[in-house]
Amino acid sequence: MISGQDVSSHYQHYFQMLKATTEELKSHAYQIRHDVYYVEEQMITEQQVYNQRESDSWDECADHCLLLHKPSQTYIGTIRMIPKSSSPCSSLPIEKHYQKPFELNGTSIKDLEGVKTGEISRMAILSSFRRRSCDTDFSEVNEQPFDQHNRRFAVNYMPMCLTFAAIHLLLASEKEYGIALMEPRLAKLLKRFGVVLMQIGGTVEFYGQRAPFLINPAGTAKQLTPEYQGLFDLVGSELGC
Repeated sequence: MISGQDVSSHYQHYFQMLKATTEELKSHAYQIRHDVYYVEEQMITEQQVYNQRESDSWDECADHCLLLHKPSQTYIGTIRMIPKSSSPCSSLPIEKHYQKPFELNGTSIKDLEGVKTGEISRMAILSSFRRRSCDTDFSEVNEQPFDQHNRRFAVNYMPMCLTFAAIHLLLASEKEYGIALMEPRLAKLLKRFGVVLMQIGGTVEFYGQRAPFLINPAGTAKQLTPEYQGLFDLVGSELGC
């Protein structure tokens, strides 16, 4: 098991998390989504992209984050948090894509209408950084020989970084819960390192098998494993949370 100091130091050397608060930065987020969903994965059609960007009506009221690779000064990942609020975000994408009742037995809530909720979605990481970190040298865009200053970890922690960013956005906007339609294998990874979440429905076909999960941001901030608590705090400090 890697130590918190090791993963935090590695992250701080090679990466940085930013809020996409300007149209220029948001455009970088939309371009990453285009490159991942359309070019690399062919998950969406040509009609769903415009000018090498992928965006939808919820982006207008979402908070966006970008993950920067410092050595190349390249934005390599993105995620968004959509607060459930008044128009234009009175409904969330998950309510459109998962058209079944949520299974909230075992939770402290009866429905999502009575709680402060935000959706975490549109996580995208460029393919060169999605591979397991044991196969990738983060000091360069292309692979280089292993050296002691560029440690390879058994877990690719890029999804953790972006998830932590979204959880900080939930906390900063005083949301009680986050909700996400995600692959069960990603949920398993997040739970392994202390993210407090619960599956609240069966799997559906949505660009692969995905299921709805309810995320407890406050509980997560208190229950992360030691090796990732430092990374969580570091990402939060970069976002000013």
